[in-house]
Amino acid sequence: MRRRLLSTIALMTMSASCAVGQSVPCSATDSKNALDQADRLRTWQTLYRTYKRYDQCDDGGIGEGFSESVARILADHWRTLPQLSSLVKRDAGFRRFVLRHIDATLNPDDVNKIISKANASCPVGLGSLCNDIKKNAAIALKEGGDDNPKK
Repeated sequence: MRRRLLSTIALMTMSASCAVGQSVPCSATDSKNALDQADRLRTWQTLYRTYKRYDQCDDGGIGEGFSESVARILADHWRTLPQLSSLVKRDAGFRRFVLRHIDATLNPDDVNKIISKANASCPVGLGSLCNDIKKNAAIALKEGGDDNPKK
């Protein structure tokens, strides 16, 4: 009986670990929908919903679209950073998603604007998030050939 129980536990553990390692493929429909939406998202909530729905499609043109949306929200709607903070506290994967989309595909003027806002207008209590944003923005500028961020 004990042997059977141990075998069952081992099998369940192996099954669970295999399921965790699998990812959902990006279907043609998902790819089209993600591509249509990725660069048009202008709030953290809509970006988060789209991330949850289409993260498996985050590559190529779709990824560049997500980067554009992240840049537009940070550069043009900085005052909403507390909303981002609230979302990333609940979902660390979304924090990684946002930070990786501050990248070299962005317009250097937008990246410099983001750095300026992170330096001058970081909301109280969000210093860690602002520092991560600045760090990724500086890397984006360097990778994009503009390694002199404006303050």
